[in-house]
Amino acid sequence: MKAGRFVIDTHVHAQRFAAGGAVREALSKAATGGERWETLSHVMGGLTPYDNSARLIYDMECYGVDMGVLLPAFGMTNELNLQLVEKYPDRFVAVCSVDEYAKRVAAGEEEWSIEGVCQELDRLLGTGKFVGIGEVAPYMPMPSSRKKPIGRVEAIDNLLAICEVADKYDVTLGFHTGCPMGYDAAYSTGGLGPMTYNPLWAQDLASAFPNLKIILVHGGIQAWWSEKIYEDCLLVAGSRDNVYLETGLWWRELYAKAVQDPNIGPEKLIWGTDWGASMQFHTQLDSYPPSYAVQLRKQGPPSYQIDYWGWSLREITGVRMAQDDLNLILGGNACRIFRIEPPHNRLFREPTPR
Repeated sequence: MKAGRFVIDTHVHAQRFAAGGAVREALSKAATGGERWETLSHVMGGLTPYDNSARLIYDMECYGVDMGVLLPAFGMTNELNLQLVEKYPDRFVAVCSVDEYAKRVAAGEEEWSIEGVCQELDRLLGTGKFVGIGEVAPYMPMPSSRKKPIGRVEAIDNLLAICEVADKYDVTLGFHTGCPMGYDAAYSTGGLGPMTYNPLWAQDLASAFPNLKIILVHGGIQAWWSEKIYEDCLLVAGSRDNVYLETGLWWRELYAKAVQDPNIGPEKLIWGTDWGASMQFHTQLDSYPPSYAVQLRKQGPPSYQIDYWGWSLREITGVRMAQDDLNLILGGNACRIFRIEPPHNRLFREPTPR
């Protein structure tokens, strides 16, 4: 039986990278699994992605997932995602990042500026082919230097500029929250930037743009077992009507507090798993949580396709909530905020007005 009437994973990566000779050589020099993770994180932006949609569609059919929102990340391209949207219009929609602009900056053809980022986003969203920006808002200067961190004021100024573009086109804006534990993700430099550890910053953004639909990607649980960032995400979603939480990597106990909160509820939750990423699931039976997603530093990057949906759907369907509430999380809310037409009207209950 399907988990819901119309199931949408709002966080899917249909692109993957083949490890060429240079990458294999670099990884072979890394002595430990942790070093291999960090080496990979430094070279992924320069790799050429390939279409991994055959495995994705296979899993969609296995698990009854009707649609996916395609997200670019770590060198993945808008162009390839658009090709998939055009090829499978009933299966996919896409959000955008600034991959072409980033390549021009890396090649020395342009100097990075937040004005340049916003011009590129304006160009992309002006095509009408994208439903949002994400999964990482491109607010961090490039190329980054680990020895030149940027401060909070500069980071939030850059974020506000991106919010203005997203608000202009009435699309969603996603902010990454949490750390996968393997990649070299510094606190105040690099692509993820400091907001991934500070979702409370979204208070400023949601207040300045109250009509902008902001998504806290991963809902504070990208990987690992800590609930610190998750708690901060709940605070923002509970105090701002325009902030949504992505839940696909939550273990089942995490749903209770959000669903019960009268200022959050199932109407503010969307299911998104990070399908296609390289996080494994660690099992620790008789502990809390019994299993969770994480990059296992001792083992290094996995070579197989991780089964995200088997784990995630088992966790969310194990929550004893009303099916109409579950249907909102698994697809109804996504239809509303990404403007996706479901196969029939009146499949989902209307959210309580806020």
